[in-house]
Amino acid sequence: MAENVQHNLEGMLPELEEMERLGIFTRTEIRSIIRKRTDFEYRLQKRIVQKQDFLRYMQYEINLDMLRKKRKLRLGLKKKTTGCFAMTRRLSLLFQKALKKFVGDKQLWLQYIEFCKHTGSTRTLGKVFGQLLQYHPNNPNFWVMAAKWEFEEGKNIPASRALLQRGIRMNPESKLLWLEYFRMELLHVDKVLKRRKVLGLAKADQSEEEQVSDEFLAGRVAEIVYQKAIESIPDDVNFRISFLKIYKLFENTAQSQEKVYESLQRDFPDSEESWDVLARRYVEDLHAKATQLANNVTDQQWIEAEEAKNKVYEEAVQVIPTEKMWDLYVTGSMEDIENCAPSKADQIVSRTIEICKKAEKNHLLSEKAAMTWSSLNLMTGDLAQALAVCKNAVKCHPQSVTLWVEYLRLMVLHGDSQANLEKDIWKALDSVPPGASLPLWQLFVDWALLCEHDDIETVFEKSLSSAKEVALFMKQRYLEWTAVTKGIRQARKLYKRVCSSEPVDQSLLKFCIKLEESQCTPSIKHIRALLDNIIDKFGSTDPDCWLDYIKLELTHPSGLPENAAKLHWRAMKNLCGERTGEFVTKYTLLQTGNPVS
Repeated sequence: MAENVQHNLEGMLPELEEMERLGIFTRTEIRSIIRKRTDFEYRLQKRIVQKQDFLRYMQYEINLDMLRKKRKLRLGLKKKTTGCFAMTRRLSLLFQKALKKFVGDKQLWLQYIEFCKHTGSTRTLGKVFGQLLQYHPNNPNFWVMAAKWEFEEGKNIPASRALLQRGIRMNPESKLLWLEYFRMELLHVDKVLKRRKVLGLAKADQSEEEQVSDEFLAGRVAEIVYQKAIESIPDDVNFRISFLKIYKLFENTAQSQEKVYESLQRDFPDSEESWDVLARRYVEDLHAKATQLANNVTDQQWIEAEEAKNKVYEEAVQVIPTEKMWDLYVTGSMEDIENCAPSKADQIVSRTIEICKKAEKNHLLSEKAAMTWSSLNLMTGDLAQALAVCKNAVKCHPQSVTLWVEYLRLMVLHGDSQANLEKDIWKALDSVPPGASLPLWQLFVDWALLCEHDDIETVFEKSLSSAKEVALFMKQRYLEWTAVTKGIRQARKLYKRVCSSEPVDQSLLKFCIKLEESQCTPSIKHIRALLDNIIDKFGSTDPDCWLDYIKLELTHPSGLPENAAKLHWRAMKNLCGERTGEFVTKYTLLQTGNPVS
């Protein structure tokens, strides 16, 4: 062990002597560096080495290198020194040693790759990727990373292609690898075409690469990749649509896109996503054309594209009469409203409402489509129809909190009687899952306060027996209302009661403290009682509750500074593990007058 350490340290002497000679480090600093490195080297020679030992050594060397560069700049030393290369080489060796011990640590591999990129170690990086893929051949992300580096940084397209092909052989069902291989081939074609355009070449000359043939430039290689991909993963419609999205990023791919559309229509006749893509193509293609022609597209062309899209949707809802398909139809029509000219908006709104009516008639109106229909009715000023839509929708989707809230909100706007509204609120609360009912309780309380409900306390009390997350929120609202309407005495009685039964969390107890602190003369007696409660429940894991108590004793006019020491002793005794260290740090900051975050 000692011999290895000594050998490693002797190898560092030339660079250290050079840095001392150049005045970058003093003799005392050199000795300190040697001591530090000796300590790290011995740690790495242990039988069981921790990953942290390597990371600390690396961080020390990085910090040392940063200091060396700053001093070199200050001294005006521009010539490359032995230390420049030695530091990089040492860190690289440390990474290599660490990876031999922790070959399965993916994060460590990524750190080494970033280090090589940062230092410009191109040759080393190629070897690192080779080792990484040898140890982690089933991680598609690593294959993509290596291929991307070869393509973008190394400008080595054959190597990039070979890596992706090997990755696919190892992971034939990886969607990521197939898509990135497909994208790479399209990028290659795009790169060649743009280079030719800049050079003014119509055809490939003798200097062009052999593979740059007419078929290649027409995207034939990418088409072959697509065919192989769907043979490997034949039943995933979204995977196939992903190829279409990539195609749309490149020019001159219309014919290839057509083949994807044909395969979607042929292979996925019962898929809502497939029909949705087939319908949208008309408008999306026109958008692409408008971009290329600087918006030189007529209104008639837009109308024809939208009609073609809706024709496909109409066929789709006949072939696949599902809620999801109708929902996609409504969504597509809503997008037409967003993108149309103002003069056409009313017409498309009416058309969308008709689509929603058809969906409802077929008992296939989704929650989302019902909300859309209601909002369109409000847009046209038909409040009664919007209310009727929501009323029918909550019958079909009784567990939808969103629909119930919208329905009750429209009842308020419509001016329905208090009795009817309250009856429907209770009906809604009985219908939805308790854990999702908070928006309904909030609406209930807001409405009750607005109309000065006779028995609002009953509403609050019943909300406390709901799900945990609902009860916690409503306890705070109940306390706030009580403090405002009945004063702090009644609020104290209430918070003592609600804090004595579950659920109780720290935010509720801190809210009670805020109520006490908001009084003209805050009562330290009651604040202490609340802080004692917090410490009893959360004092073993939360250092901040102890610090809050200490700050109270130090800053409150009636506080007892001598209690701070007692609280510190109790905190050190009760806090567990690393929380103790966190408390000590924050307590020190508090004593020195620094803000505690």
